[in-house]
Order: sequence, then C-alpha cells, then structure tokens
Amino acid sequence: MIVNKWMSLLSRYYVILLMWICGSALSFSVFWTVIYYESQYNYHVFEASFEDKVTNLNRSIYAIEKIFLATDSLLTIAPDLSKESFAKLINTEMLTNTGLEGVQWAPLVKESELTQFEQSVRSSGIFDYRIHFPSAQSACDDLRTSQRFPVLYSEPQDSLGHELGLQLGHSCSVSVAMQNALHTHSMVSSSFKDKNDDIGVRLLKPIFDSSGDHRGYISGIIMLNQFIDTLFSELTLSHDYRLVIYSDQNKQHLLYDSSWYQTCDTCTNHEISQNLKKTVPFANQLWHIEFSKHNVDSRANAYALSGASVVIFLTLSLSFYVWMSLNRVRWANQLVSERTKSLRYQANHDELTQLYNKQALSQILQQRLHGVKEQEFTTFSVLFIDLDHFKKVNDTMGHLVGDRLLQQVADRLRNSARELDDIFRFGGDEFVLIIHGHHFPNEITKIAQRILNNLIKEYIIDQRQYCVGASIGILENIKPHTKYDDVLRNADIAMYEAKRQGRGQIISYTNEMYRRLVDKQQFETSLAKSIKHNQLELHFQPIVSAQEQLCGFEALCRWQHPKHGLIMPNHFIEIAEENGFIHQLGSWAISRACEKLAHWIEEYGEDHCPYISLNVSPYQLTKPHIVTQIKQALHRHHIPANLLAIELTESALIENKEMAKQHLLEIRQLGVKVLLDDFGTGFSSLSLLQDFPIDVLKIDRSFILGIISDNHESKKLVRAIIKMAKALNMTTIAEGVEDSVTIEWLAKNGCELTQGYYHAKPLDSTNLAQFMSQRHSARTKNIKKTPCFSTCLQPLPTS
Repeated sequence: MIVNKWMSLLSRYYVILLMWICGSALSFSVFWTVIYYESQYNYHVFEASFEDKVTNLNRSIYAIEKIFLATDSLLTIAPDLSKESFAKLINTEMLTNTGLEGVQWAPLVKESELTQFEQSVRSSGIFDYRIHFPSAQSACDDLRTSQRFPVLYSEPQDSLGHELGLQLGHSCSVSVAMQNALHTHSMVSSSFKDKNDDIGVRLLKPIFDSSGDHRGYISGIIMLNQFIDTLFSELTLSHDYRLVIYSDQNKQHLLYDSSWYQTCDTCTNHEISQNLKKTVPFANQLWHIEFSKHNVDSRANAYALSGASVVIFLTLSLSFYVWMSLNRVRWANQLVSERTKSLRYQANHDELTQLYNKQALSQILQQRLHGVKEQEFTTFSVLFIDLDHFKKVNDTMGHLVGDRLLQQVADRLRNSARELDDIFRFGGDEFVLIIHGHHFPNEITKIAQRILNNLIKEYIIDQRQYCVGASIGILENIKPHTKYDDVLRNADIAMYEAKRQGRGQIISYTNEMYRRLVDKQQFETSLAKSIKHNQLELHFQPIVSAQEQLCGFEALCRWQHPKHGLIMPNHFIEIAEENGFIHQLGSWAISRACEKLAHWIEEYGEDHCPYISLNVSPYQLTKPHIVTQIKQALHRHHIPANLLAIELTESALIENKEMAKQHLLEIRQLGVKVLLDDFGTGFSSLSLLQDFPIDVLKIDRSFILGIISDNHESKKLVRAIIKMAKALNMTTIAEGVEDSVTIEWLAKNGCELTQGYYHAKPLDSTNLAQFMSQRHSARTKNIKKTPCFSTCLQPLPTS
C-alpha cells in the first residue's frame, strides 16, 4: 500500500523531479564557474591594492626626506634660526600624509655650557624651557661625551611640545643611532616603544655648517601603528587581511602587525589564500612587508551561490505553484483564520510594546464601570504612569533608541505587576495599570512604589546606559457607575501633581487637586482677559543719581484683579509664559511705556524726560515679535529710542542663546539700551558680557543690603562688579538701596545710579504724577538739594 502511495505521488510530480535533476546539474556548473573567475578577479584587485598602498608608502618616505632636506637647508641658510621661523616651516599642512608626529631641532651644546644655553633660551621668550632626560629610558653611561643635544625647537607644539628640552643622547638606542648618523652623514632611525607599548621610530639626521663642523641633529618621530593604519586604511582594519612589517629579513624585529588592535585571533585561525611581499628602504633600514589575505568567505562564494540559487529558486517556484494549485482551498481557509486572529490582536494591542492599547483600555474600563450590575461590581484602582525625561532621550538619541527603551519599560511593568492586573500603553511615554480588587491606600502605594523602583533603574541599550524616571498618579478604589472620562482625568491629574512636586513621585488623587486645576484654568482665563478689561497697570520705581538727579524709571507690571485685588507679577508671569500670553502682555507693556514717555516729552520736554526700562521674559526673546513691537511703538508715539530700555536676567541669555543674541542686536540697532538685571545671582559669566550687547549692569539687592551691615564680602563683591563694569565700558545701577549711607558708599566706589525704597516704592499712576510734579517744581525753583532733571544725566547714561 505504501509503495502504491509513493508511485501515485511520483506519477503526479515526475515533472518536478526531472526539473530538480536538471536544475541541480546546472547549479553545480554555475557555482564552480563563478568561483573560478571571481577568484582570478579578486587576486588582481588584491595585488593592485597592495601595489597602490606600497606606492603611497614610498611617497610618504620621500616626503619625509624632503622635509628633513628643507629643514637642513633652512638651518644652513639661517644658522640662528628663530622659533617662529622653525614653526612656520614645520606646520601641520606640511606634515600631512607623511606620518610624522613632528620635527625637532637639537643643537650641539657642550656640557659645560648647558646652564648658559638654558638661560639664553629662556631669555629669548621660551620661559618654561628646561633641559631634561627621558624618564622611561635608562641612561647610556658608556656613550656619554662632553657634547649634549637638547631639543631647542619641537613642532607642532600640541603633539611634541612636551619634548622641548629633551636630551636626545641620554638614551642608549638614540645615542647609537646618533653616532651612526654622524659617521654616515645620512638619516638613520631608532625604534622605541611609548608608554602604551606602541612602536615608534625616531629619525635622526646630522646637520653640519659650511665648514663641515657638526652643529646638531634634526629629529622626527613616527608612530608606526597610526602611520601604517592611515596609509593602508581599510586593508589593515579588515579581518580578511593581515599586514606585517619587519626591519630584518629574518623576521626578528617586528615593526607593525595589523592585528595589534584586535581583541581576538580571528585572522590567525584561517589559512592564507593569497600572499604578497615587498621590500621598501627606509632611512638606514630595509622594511620587509608581507601582505596576506585569509581564506574566508568572500563575494565569489556569494555570487556563485546566487547563480546556483536562481535555478533552484525557479524549480522551487514551479513546485510551489503546483502544490498551491492542489491545496488552494485549505491554504485560503487557514490564511483567513490567521489574518482574522492577527487583526483582532492588533486592534487591542500596541504594536511596539505588545501591551494593551488605548482602545482596549476604553473597552475594558467601560465594561468594568457600566457593563455589570452594581451587586456584581468589583472595586479596582488605576495607576497613571508617565516617564520622566524620556523626551530628552528620544530627541537626542533618536526614535529607535526611544522605542527600544519603551519596550524595556513594558517588560519591567509586566515583571512588576501582578498576573491578574491589566497593563496598557496609553500613548507616547504614558502607561496605565488597572489593579483589580479592593486595597487599602498603603497597599496600592506599595504596589506603585515597587513599579517605580523597577522603572528608575538604568536601561542598557547598545551597551550604553540611559536613566529615566517616572511619575505615578493613583486613583484608588473606583466606585461603580463612575464615568470613563472622569477616571482617566482624575488619574491624569494625580500624575501631573506628581510631576509638579519634582517628578519621581507617587501621588494619590484628591478632590482638592481638581479644584486647584479648575482655579488655575479660571485664573488663566481671567489673565487672558485682563488687557481687554483694563486690569493691568504699570508701576514705576525711580532710578536716581548720587547727586539726587532723576534719570529714569523701571516699569513693573501689576494686575488689579477684581476679586483678588492687586496681584504681583511673580504670581502670574509664569502662567503667562506657559500659555504664551507673555507676548501679548509684553506688547501691552511696551505700548503703555511709550505712551507715558510721549506724555512726559510733551509736558517736560525731551531733554528733561527720564527713560523707562521694561522687564523682558526669556520667552519673549525666543520670538522676533519683540523687535517689531518695540519698533512700531517707538514710531507710533514718536519716541526717541534712547528713552526706552529693556531689562533681562542672566537666565534669559542662557536659554536659546543664539536667538536671544540676534534679537538683542536688532533691539540695540534701534537705539534701545539693554540692562542686565539681578547681576550676580544667576549663572554669572564674563562670557555673557562679552557675547551679548549689554549696556548696564544692575547689581542685585542681596549684595547691596550687605553694605549697611558692613558685610566685607558683599562690599568686595560690589566693588569688583563696579570695576569690571567700568573696564567693560558699562554703567552700574544698585538695586534695593534703603539708606543714604549706602548711596554715599556706592558713589565713593564709582556707582552713581541707585534704585530702591530710599527714593520711592513702585508708584502707581496717581503717585507717579505727584512725584513727577514735585520733581518738576523743584527744578523750576532751582532748589539745590531737591532732585531735578539735568542735561548731564541723559535718560540713560551712555556706556
């Protein structure tokens, strides 16, 4: 019966069997034909590549000889060669493609004249010059003479500057090479090993004057590993090739082995299929170069297999077609079943992490909340997890790394959660856990803490470590018939509260959180309407000189809230920055300040009009709006640009540095001055003063308050700031001045302008009008001790 079955199959598929016999024969023929011709081609390419690299080596050696000859000629023409001339000759461009780390000039100096020589070199400008000996090499006592060869010049400085003053003849190997070079009047080499056991060659060429007397040596250093690796590049870095260089025919002195950098012996475990040898003269040595190719898989095998595979593939395709024709219905039903199962899985699972997705979360929560009778309802809790600092990793390292990190997070969540709990990827770097069953709050917190402890551990991706944290919001023991949206909203609110408290926190939801959020949203809505309802106003604090002359005002924004009263800017500026209202607020402040300046010019005249400085947020400097707003306001109210100034803090310069600098330069071009506020309290750096167009430094009040209490450190710091500002051609303004003693001390130390409660608190419109009226009245009556406007104090002192 079995025989009949096989005979039936054979009669049905005899055409396929015949095709396989013919295909196998043809595949065998194609395989070995391709192997033969590819091997011949590869050998010719191998030989041409080697010859080309050897030619490059000869060119580099010739270039080295030209450098030594040029140095010799320069020393002959200019016996008293200066360091600058030597450095001009031996430059990085000249050493390119030669392998030389650098070139040195070591003149002959008698031992009795070493001290005098060392002093003369120092007096010539090389102040740290000191003759020293190689620390890693033994002295050669039997070759010592009364002649010494200290390195006088060593270029380039960044690679060979540490050998300045090195006594060349102190090493035995170098001393012998120097004697050989002197006897043969030619360039010789001496091998050595550096502290990393890398082999190097020191080249030595004797220099003689016009009368034939020995003057010293030119020395050059080549690190062979880097030199040969650069010349032979991809050939030496491949495991398929090996390059070996010996300095003798007996292979006793190894100079280079291309496997020096490898951590395994891959290259030596294969038979050598191709081998080439070459001899290259180098100084007084004869380099014997062996270049071999190992018998590893190559393109020849791939091409041969590809050719043979084509025939086999055609045979397999026809066989598969016949088989599919006979089994089409069965295969179709199986495919439909698998596809349906796959689509159902994909609809409810996240493709990246294989966790439940947002759609599955909606279905499961809806079913738990509303799909069962109340008496059958089982309590559960929800954890809302958001990764901390994941965006930074994703943006800097790329989405591939970010995706792999999310996969590891999903694995840790599976390992941390219980079997009966459900895990969802809500989207991005947010995850949701449903913890089934009733638990006491401390039990849920312990579960969340276990999850957090696992998530904050280091992540290893491609042998690099990444650290991200997590913030977890908890919605505990959810009651039946709770709305789906309320569940996610409340858990999300708890999570954002955890982030607000410093990230890496576990916070359980309370109704107070929701009320705070609603209050904040109402506050933001009121803030957005504050300009329209005329609730914002500017208060002005005067800036006065030591002679009690009024120079200007700092404009400070206040919000007259109908319910909460007068609100200081520290309570609403941050919110304005978060929702982008800061740009509209800044435009309003600029316009109001210009309106005030226009009124003063009309009433007091331009010569007696004080300037106004406005505080600028870092967010305003990120957009070009501020430049346009200032320009349009000045034009609309016909205000001279020198009557308007802007104040900003050091943090505003650090964030978006290039964009901030560009916008500040445009503002300066309009004629508006720039004041650096709270100087000394932030990330103070002289580079900020150098890189940015700053006109005035405002010394922070924390330093000024120390003056009246006779704090010596504060006084020293204030003096230093004043002197630094003067050196940079800047003006200083002291903030927070509250007594006349401080003003006298500041004036004595060079700070003429002050601001603080001693002069006046920030003034609203009514008090400002009285203040200006009193000043104007005092000026017209010419009362000596009463502050008045003066042409000697322009609206902003020029820097």
